[in-house]
Amino acid sequence: MTDLHGYGTLLLAARLRKVSETLYAGVDEVYRGEGVELPSRCFPILFLLRDRGRLGISELALLLGQSHPAVSQMSRKLLRHGVVREWPDPDDERRRLLGMSRRGAKLMQGLEPVWKAIVAAVAELEATQPISAPLTALDAALATRSIAARIRAHLDTGHAVQILPFAPRYAEDFKRLNLEWLQKFFRVEPIDEQVLSRPQDIIRKGGAIYVARRDRKIVGTCALINDGDEVYELSKMAVTADCQGLGIGRKLLAAGISAFQARRGRRLILETNSILKPAIKLYESVGFEHAPAPHASMYERGDVYMVYRGKPKG
Repeated sequence: MTDLHGYGTLLLAARLRKVSETLYAGVDEVYRGEGVELPSRCFPILFLLRDRGRLGISELALLLGQSHPAVSQMSRKLLRHGVVREWPDPDDERRRLLGMSRRGAKLMQGLEPVWKAIVAAVAELEATQPISAPLTALDAALATRSIAARIRAHLDTGHAVQILPFAPRYAEDFKRLNLEWLQKFFRVEPIDEQVLSRPQDIIRKGGAIYVARRDRKIVGTCALINDGDEVYELSKMAVTADCQGLGIGRKLLAAGISAFQARRGRRLILETNSILKPAIKLYESVGFEHAPAPHASMYERGDVYMVYRGKPKG
């Protein structure tokens, strides 16, 4: 019977997972022999907290490339074992930060000989089967353009995307797509529920909402919110996961910018999070520049403030 290797690149992810599970199991066996009950899957969080200091769940999720719920679940396990603690965020009392506890720091110090042995064993393995450098390059390439986007580029022929103005029938799609995005990267805050449940208020107050339709499905949204005094905010940008990489976000941004220009607004701003690197690059490419925030964000995730300066040269 043909094993996974017989399918070549078609089952690349499954083959990588098999190797990953083998490595995890081996390290877990060593840890148990050293009296450590924590699974090795938890240690990336501990390394980040040791080396970067206190971090929120959202920051950890983005740094690890995992979902917010998955990291939250793992963090609870670390809290139960007493190797991490929670602290209030000094800049935002609504947020909690995770940090190493004394017990966790002692555990990490005690494992230094084990990690040296792991590094030596992997170096021995890589002497004949080099993998770390190619994996790093592969990870960087996928961060720039996902495998889904690459696959869709080969499939996507004749699938036109339409950008449509808001209509009441799109209210559920507007909420669904934004909740999908929030739950993947951050958490749904009370203000999110308020805004997403009443999209008509955005229109009534002089703003605009656009949706992207592809193959008769609503796959993306963008809102232009009137903040008053001729200041508008681009917000609620979301494209469903299986349609990312097709340029839909850029089209939605263009619609939002055109709506701002049609209203002859004085200032167009947006808020985002510093760990959303691809999104920030997209905003920069259409003419947004980083600027000091004039006030604290309404959202705990809002740590980047940008202002539209017009289409960048070149």
